[in-house]
Amino acid sequence: MGTFFGIEIGRRGIMVQQRALETTGHNIANAGTKGYSRQEVVLATTPPYSFPGMGAGQQGTGVKAQEVRRIREEFLDFQYRNEVKTLGRWQVRQNILEKLEAIFNEPSDEGMGAVLGRFFDAWQNVARYPESEGARSALRQEGITLAEAFRHMADQISDLKADINSSIGVKVNEINSVARQVRDLNAQIVKAEAGNMAANDLRDRRDLLLDQLSEVVPIQVEEDRFGAVSIVVRDHTLLSGHKVNALSVDVASGKVTWPDGAEYRIGRRPYGTLEGLLEAVHVDEANPGLIQSYEERLDTLAATIIEQVNNLHMKGVGLTGLTGIEFFSGDNAGNMSVSKNILKSDGLNLIAAAVKPEDYDTNPSCPPLGDGSNALLIAQLRHETLVNGTTTFNDYYNGLVAELGVQGQEAERNVDNQTILTSEIDNRRLAVSGVSLDEEAVNMIRFQQAYNASARLITVVDEMLEVLINRTGLVGR
Repeated sequence: MGTFFGIEIGRRGIMVQQRALETTGHNIANAGTKGYSRQEVVLATTPPYSFPGMGAGQQGTGVKAQEVRRIREEFLDFQYRNEVKTLGRWQVRQNILEKLEAIFNEPSDEGMGAVLGRFFDAWQNVARYPESEGARSALRQEGITLAEAFRHMADQISDLKADINSSIGVKVNEINSVARQVRDLNAQIVKAEAGNMAANDLRDRRDLLLDQLSEVVPIQVEEDRFGAVSIVVRDHTLLSGHKVNALSVDVASGKVTWPDGAEYRIGRRPYGTLEGLLEAVHVDEANPGLIQSYEERLDTLAATIIEQVNNLHMKGVGLTGLTGIEFFSGDNAGNMSVSKNILKSDGLNLIAAAVKPEDYDTNPSCPPLGDGSNALLIAQLRHETLVNGTTTFNDYYNGLVAELGVQGQEAERNVDNQTILTSEIDNRRLAVSGVSLDEEAVNMIRFQQAYNASARLITVVDEMLEVLINRTGLVGR
């Protein structure tokens, strides 16, 4: 019986080494596959055979493939997902701030700061030459340019908000799609592993989806004893068992809601690309969002200019003697324009460059209609602290642009830092789970040699049996 043991040991060796070679080939074939985790065959001895009687002991019976193990470090997955959610938020914020900087276009000869300066310079020129048609025409054109600049910026900001709301819809669809794919993989993994089959490749696909999801929203992942995972986002269950609690979005407002009607709430610190988008357009009633804060400040500047210029202009008088005429119409950046009266063919004469006389007939000391004192008062508005009663027009606008620049630099620094940190953790994951072609080549040679040795063992045992069967029992013939 001992001789026949050798054939079985050799057979088991061949089968196991062939399995190891196939696994090595699988690793090599997927060396470039994103999310693939290196696999290895775990070998174990088969139960020994006990010999009773003299020389009692145990005879080894060979080797078996205990499992095909997936090389993966869960803690590194946790670290990666924890950092990539921060990276996702800062990348979105940086992108949005870059677009806002492009809208404000500062410093530039065509930026709002330069346009505002030329507008008040034109009033200064009218103050010098109050009866000059050329000076008045230039002023009207600078007023038109200023109003157009405000409207253009307001339209661009509105378009940016609409684009972000659309992107929120895309991200919500991505979240729901990934959750459904994870649900389907859960079912396949549970079914496979219930039959004692290693679902390594299915788990790789699921982990890749979880990595993708963690870049969009902050997730908590928990695996049950059957191998299925549940996903929680901001204290709401996104996936549990076979049920996906799909998010929905109102693209017009950018509000995201859960199936129970609860609004998706950003935490104290936003994480993921979705929350990066949400904090730009809508956080809550007390915090309207990054973009709206700039939109409101632009409206404040436009409304203050409209109000202050009109207040003085309506008190002044034009060349025709008419008074009470508004120079601007509108009440915010989006609807600001030069008034229809000023835009008329004879509107240049309505520009109130002179201070309104109390009574031309009874007060001959009043300035004449061609006086430019009122234009000078309007020109000097640029130096008055009129915006919120604390700052000048230029200082208010420059402060807005400066803050935008600071926020952009902050976002850029955080993106750089998080990219380095995330890449470092991912490299550590690859060091554990990634495929090294050099290592696999060495393993391939090692398993090949073991396979050949097992085959040689069978040959040797076969020769021994041939001698035993065919060359014994001939004595005395």
